[in-house]
Amino acid sequence: IAEKCSAPETPREITERMDVTQGKLSMGWRVGTNDASAMMLANLIFGGYSNSKLFLNVREKLSLCYYASSSYHRSKGIVTVSSGIEHGDVETAKREILAQLEAVQRGEIEGARSCLIASLESRGDSAGRMEENALGQAATGIRETVDELIAALRGVTGERIAAAAQSLTLDTVYFLTGEEDGEDE
Repeated sequence: IAEKCSAPETPREITERMDVTQGKLSMGWRVGTNDASAMMLANLIFGGYSNSKLFLNVREKLSLCYYASSSYHRSKGIVTVSSGIEHGDVETAKREILAQLEAVQRGEIEGARSCLIASLESRGDSAGRMEENALGQAATGIRETVDELIAALRGVTGERIAAAAQSLTLDTVYFLTGEEDGEDE
């Protein structure tokens, strides 16, 4: 399991320039909870599937991103957001991504649990997914069975999901932009 580090007092802001037509905004948070099942659901609601807050609001409703999703990296204790944006929309996109996380932190959550449980239950239908699960467990030292994880997910309350989301501390904001874009225009 990766060593968990604390987030810096002020989030790191990194901007790189390359010959690209689409900007890439990535954000990373340190997870401050050990409640993995609640964090899984918080991440799913935030940006982990097609009915998530990032997808429905930042991408679909506001059209700020070509794509926007989040991932919970349990073994590293981090949540990351990846999005493709127009170069000039970086500040607006950042604000909206943070606003969607704040909504999860306030307890504005929808039913993502059944989607995650169905995905876990279908692991046994695919040799590749079973192998992926076994390799992931071997690499991380996590030994819970799918049935144990499903039972844990069924027991997660909305308050635990909000608390897990509240445990996130922004660590890094990375923006890849075009060579001619930026503040000096």
